[in-house]
Amino acid sequence: MTDNPRMLRVVRAVLASVIFAVCFTTLPAAQTNLTGEWAMEFTTPRGHAEYTLYLTQEGPRLTGHLTSEYGETPVKGTIDGDAVKLAWSISEGGKSLDLTVTATAKADSMSGTIRLGSVGEGPFTAERTGNH
Repeated sequence: MTDNPRMLRVVRAVLASVIFAVCFTTLPAAQTNLTGEWAMEFTTPRGHAEYTLYLTQEGPRLTGHLTSEYGETPVKGTIDGDAVKLAWSISEGGKSLDLTVTATAKADSMSGTIRLGSVGEGPFTAERTGNH
């Protein structure tokens, strides 16, 4: 090494910066836990809809169901950081219609876009209720 005090301070400062950068830039982002009950609403070219969404999160995997006056529908999805994807199918006129959501989760809310098969897309929002 060197006996130069100024050079030692520079070396220590550089080492501290490198250690800080390595430690704090390789940490995984904290992931939001989406397990719980959500009040969900969206608008598609077919109109506005409101559901209660029940999710269970296991790592990046999401499972659950939607409930409305029409019954219960299974839902599956994934979360990666704050990026959420949900999917389910409904029966319309004897045909299956797939719905997909791409949203961003922030604490107790989600917002994004819902796609109704090939019909079109619209805004999607969900707010966590007190039941989680």
